[in-house]
Amino acid sequence: MHKRVQSIGIMLLFVSLFMMLVACSDSESSGTGDGSKEKVLEMWTRESSELNVRAAVESFNAGDHGFTVKVKAIPNANFTDQFVSALASDTGPDILSIDLVFAPYFSSIGALKDITDFYDSLEFKDQLMDSMVHTGSFKGKQYAVPFSADVSALFYNKKHFKEAGLDPNDPPQTWDELKEVAKKLTTDDRYGYTFAGADVGGQVFTFLPYIWGNGGAVLSEDGTESLINSPEAIEALQFYVDLVANEKVTPEGVPNYSWSQSQDAFTSGKASMLITGNFFPRILSQDYPDLDWGLTLIPKNEGKNHSSFAGGELIAVPNSSKYVEEAKQFIEYVLSEQVQVGVFAKEGGIPVREDLFANKYFKEEPRYQVFTEALKVAETPYSIQYNEIFSQPVLSSIQRALKGEVSPQEAFRDAEKEINKILDSK
Repeated sequence: MHKRVQSIGIMLLFVSLFMMLVACSDSESSGTGDGSKEKVLEMWTRESSELNVRAAVESFNAGDHGFTVKVKAIPNANFTDQFVSALASDTGPDILSIDLVFAPYFSSIGALKDITDFYDSLEFKDQLMDSMVHTGSFKGKQYAVPFSADVSALFYNKKHFKEAGLDPNDPPQTWDELKEVAKKLTTDDRYGYTFAGADVGGQVFTFLPYIWGNGGAVLSEDGTESLINSPEAIEALQFYVDLVANEKVTPEGVPNYSWSQSQDAFTSGKASMLITGNFFPRILSQDYPDLDWGLTLIPKNEGKNHSSFAGGELIAVPNSSKYVEEAKQFIEYVLSEQVQVGVFAKEGGIPVREDLFANKYFKEEPRYQVFTEALKVAETPYSIQYNEIFSQPVLSSIQRALKGEVSPQEAFRDAEKEINKILDSK
């Protein structure tokens, strides 16, 4: 009996060893057929951009490129810290989709590969949006390129326009027109205009275009000098304050509104006009199909220019990448018409290439043409200290003025002092 058990044990041992060898062989040859392991590149993105990124990756993986890409989505609030920590431990991704406002910072700390030669080799590089390209550069080198675009414009409720005796096809184009229209739209149970007063992303996305269009700026083009305490910027803030304090066309408490509160006010019918981005039509069509909405450029001061905020994602090769050439191949693919039009524009996204603006999907939906016009006049602030500057001095100064704690002149005078302290600390 003992010998029988011993022989069975030996036989099981051989079977186990055989199965292990087969498993190893299968693992080594999976995906290629030539005995080598298939390359899988990891791409990181913010959760807020996950939908677009996954759609682009699925399109890529459907083809035969010799490697595939997998996506890891990270909560927006944790993205920067997690990426920096991963770089320190050499566990970072191979490809990075990044909020464009943070690209200058990552470029400045050496977190991204210099892809200047790759960028220069792109046949369509001159068609990429200038403001987005600029945020991906640092000291004359290119570290990231445009991937997907967000841009701000004025949404309005056409039903409310009709009820107020306004032409639903003639939205306001100037600051004065916006004031007058907002007053006519304001009733006992709704307001003419709303915005996200307490959200830094919301404020830069919706208020900075008023400053830019008026000929002002928060920072110099290279992000090294504060320009916020200018007559043009102060005039824009005074216009904003007038809407809240003097015309009273915004909801009570709007200086403390979050991004979602401002959008909820519009979709619930409690506010008639709202500046937001090209991601909003998808929300409206899916969740509020009966809401009759219109779209126009952000109103300008008389005699000045329209402007907008060019937001969105840049794409880069981080220093942690093990597959640099493959990452570049993927980047070139997602900038192709197949993705920019066939994936993004199909779902209402804006191509980051001007030569792809006149695509069949935008021709089918005339309202989307407003977004392409907005992107042509859009700007993006450039700063390696974006968080420190815009989360505190800029946002707090706007809020203080909106709440009547200080005048617009005092608000931006104080903001300039704080911004200069931050700039001088580097």
